[in-house]
Amino acid sequence: MPLYRYQALDTAGRLEGGVLEAPDEPTLYEALKQRGLFLVKARKGRPLFAPRKVKARHLIEFARNMDYIIRAGIPILEGLEEAARGTRDQLFREVLFTVLRDIQAGQSMSEALRAHPGVFSPFFISVIRAGEASGQLDRAFRDLATYLEWTENLKARVKQALTYPVIVIVLVSVALVIFATFVIPKLVRFVQELGRPLPLTTRVLIGAQELFSRWWFVFPLLILGLFLFFALSRKIEWFRYKWDQLKLRLPVFGELFLTLSLTRFLRYAEMLYKAGIQVYDLLAITREVLRNRALEEKLDRVRGLVMEGQSLSQAMDQAELFPSLVRRSIRVGERTGDLERVLGELGRQYDEELDRGLRRLVSLVEPALLIVIAGVIISIIVAVIWPIYTLLGEIR
Repeated sequence: MPLYRYQALDTAGRLEGGVLEAPDEPTLYEALKQRGLFLVKARKGRPLFAPRKVKARHLIEFARNMDYIIRAGIPILEGLEEAARGTRDQLFREVLFTVLRDIQAGQSMSEALRAHPGVFSPFFISVIRAGEASGQLDRAFRDLATYLEWTENLKARVKQALTYPVIVIVLVSVALVIFATFVIPKLVRFVQELGRPLPLTTRVLIGAQELFSRWWFVFPLLILGLFLFFALSRKIEWFRYKWDQLKLRLPVFGELFLTLSLTRFLRYAEMLYKAGIQVYDLLAITREVLRNRALEEKLDRVRGLVMEGQSLSQAMDQAELFPSLVRRSIRVGERTGDLERVLGELGRQYDEELDRGLRRLVSLVEPALLIVIAGVIISIIVAVIWPIYTLLGEIR
């Protein structure tokens, strides 16, 4: 949904500015009119260098500040204004001032936040709404800050696990391109000038080098084409479903993808259940964190079965969603009335399993890269260096 930066007049004739998401300008006009504002000017879009989304660290800081403000007994309007002035992100500051004006106009916190879906997710808003209903808004903000911090730590762990293999692959690829462009042609030319029969490996290397020198531009075009193909294909629902289904069946990676989705789901579900969200609503909100069409389809089926009257564990068994351990544990939690604790323990267990999976992936990738690099070096030695070495041996 587009973001509009607007200027409007209030009932006292004062000019106010702000930012609001709306599908079009007439809708923006009506939304401001309901708040007692008359639209004067609106500009669609963000400045060229403004971030497209508010960074998670700003949301974490906001949630932490609001938790402290409410627990300290500071009026929410004063605290929200202070939080808005204190944020370092210009876009987020304007959003918070808009939220402040909406609350002053009589809206609740959750209603004011709902006007900015590009900044506050349905999950964020649902937890705040549950906190308002239970009178524990400070706990809602505290839980949100804790969860957002966990999400950021999870992203950092995944990036850290993948950084080393990616760097090695890039460096090796660059080294191979340089070697194939400058070093190998000179060595091959020298071997050809020896005037001796060339072994098969040398002839293969010469053919590969000639192919690369003539058609080098095909390789970057091929990589670009594959990138564009996958980028565009992700917008085709059938392809995306098949691709997500395939990812879960990949050796090593498939288990890691499933564990990552499962960990997110369990952490999300625990927090929403603790906030008092009903199970069928919880399932609708947690859908966004799976990020896998095959799993989302099963979760939709689970939600449908729950709305028909089945328990969560029964619906999961029927849809075969997630491993049997998760389904059995949830069944126990439902029977004992301790589902919140079970979801929390499962989340922590699979969080640890995710860490082990990432370490295991790195431990497999490192030797695999070494084997590939060694294979390339040995191939070059056999194809180029060995004929030269054989000739020098005959000269002696």
